[in-house]
Parts: sequence; structure tokens; C-alpha cells
Amino acid sequence: MNEIKEIRLSKNEFIINLETTSLKLPYKIIQDKYIVDISSYNLINATKYAILCSTYCFIRNFKKKICWLVKDEEIKRAISILRLKNTEQEVINKKEAKLAS
Repeated sequence: MNEIKEIRLSKNEFIINLETTSLKLPYKIIQDKYIVDISSYNLINATKYAILCSTYCFIRNFKKKICWLVKDEEIKRAISILRLKNTEQEVINKKEAKLAS
């Protein structure tokens, strides 16, 4: 398994350093929130990345919330069950409709 070695926030992306590679999750800041699209990830990976990045921001006392854009209601429920105080989840199609209006 590819273990996570480090998580950090750069100017426009979360960087997750794994044993052998790095994963970059780009974000945008909209209405004082980090908007991060993880809709291309499956249930396990999306949940794992959301938990780890949200925990990182909570520990570092970041003031902005993180809005995770996920691909379906199942992933949204899996993340919301954890009741992370600094996150919210939106299914990507619903969020795109909100931003368009």
C-alpha cells in the first residue's frame, strides 16, 4: 500500500506526498471556502483524502471551510458521517448548478 508521508497546502493545491508519488488536489477559494473537486476518486480514496486534508487544516487552525465536490450521494454520506467541523460536501452536479446561478 502507498503510505501517506506528508500533507501540505500550497498556493493553489493540497499536496499529498505518498511513499512513491505525490497527489495534487487543486482548489479554488470561493466565498471564503476551499472548493476541492475529488469527484474522480472512488469511495475509499475520496473519503481518505477528505479526512486527511480536513484534519490537516483543522490542526493548523485554518479559518476557511473545505467544500468537497464528490461524485455521488454515497460518498457525500460517508464523509458527512464523520462530522468534521471544517468541511461540507456537495455532489458535483448540484454544486455546478449553484455556481452557475
